[in-house]
Amino acid sequence: MTAAVWLIAEREIRTYVAAASFWAALAVGPLAVAGALAFSSSHDAAAAVTLHANGAALKASAVSALTEAGRLEGRRFRFAAGGASLVISEPSSGVVDVSFGSGFPLSPEGRRLIARTIERDAARTAAGGSALVVRERAAPEPRRLDADALSRFALVMMLWLTLTGSLGMLLQAVVRERASRSLESLLSVARPWQIMIGKLAGVGVISFVVLAAWLGSAALMSSALPPGTGLPSMVLAYIARPAVLVQAAVMYVLAYAFYGAVTISLGAMARDVATAQNFSRPMFVVLLAAFFISLASVAGPSSTWLAYLPPFTPFLVLLFRDGSLGAATQLVLVVEMILASLAAAWFAAASLSISAGIPNFLRKHRGPPLVWPHGLRARAR
Repeated sequence: MTAAVWLIAEREIRTYVAAASFWAALAVGPLAVAGALAFSSSHDAAAAVTLHANGAALKASAVSALTEAGRLEGRRFRFAAGGASLVISEPSSGVVDVSFGSGFPLSPEGRRLIARTIERDAARTAAGGSALVVRERAAPEPRRLDADALSRFALVMMLWLTLTGSLGMLLQAVVRERASRSLESLLSVARPWQIMIGKLAGVGVISFVVLAAWLGSAALMSSALPPGTGLPSMVLAYIARPAVLVQAAVMYVLAYAFYGAVTISLGAMARDVATAQNFSRPMFVVLLAAFFISLASVAGPSSTWLAYLPPFTPFLVLLFRDGSLGAATQLVLVVEMILASLAAAWFAAASLSISAGIPNFLRKHRGPPLVWPHGLRARAR
């Protein structure tokens, strides 16, 4: 790194650290995680259950069985009207029906444990007769989202939000230099690639600090969650895994390098903010498509072939289950992203080196072919 790169990066850092939007973005992540923590604590503290049982013995057995099953699954229950229903009845001699209402907060294994516990207690108290047969009658379960897929999407969403905000800052940083014509002054003292790296590094430091605050708060607060199977606790526990954090950091670096270089190219080709916004719309449309493709993966598996397209690679790689992508495939995808980022960086440096801001092969004109000014062409070399 040269002194020019550090100076440009430092200026970008100072500019955005002084803005209130940076501190607001820095606080959003920890506050959201704290809200999820509070929701999870209140939601998982005690689930309401409405218990109907014929006789005191069956009711006591059901309470004991429910408490034991909840302890094994990290849940606590309170018996109140309006909760998930649990009906225990004796339709005939020697038979007990255990009916679980729709959405009852226990796994199938926990429900079977309740049935077997009631059967055991009834057999112990049966006097002079055969043991009771307990039948489990569960209502049809509503379709549930895949908690693992939702956890992976939550991680992708955090990276996507940070990336889109960072690209907006990066676009403004380049357009600001172009509109004020200070970019020409920078080109007189620094090479195009130095300006590009300085801009990427400056805004990148800001975005990495925001992302670290978001992911770090999730990792720290997940340890304070009560044990349980609540959705917020599962999502935060997944994000807190060291392997997941390392993979997310690598994918974010690759995504920022690729999209950041493209953003610098678009900003260099624009003369004002309105033109830059028009130029950048296709890129943000691609980012929006990546978001909805990731969202669709929550309901079903994502398309493997889309992961080989560099604009979607960083997001879709994080959506695959652990072990579903081999080491060789991941290496190919990383190399592909590096090559795409280098190509975008070369184009960004070429765009910065042209005084008019728009490369000749993209410019629409009626006159003779445009040429680079001699001084700028020498500096570009």
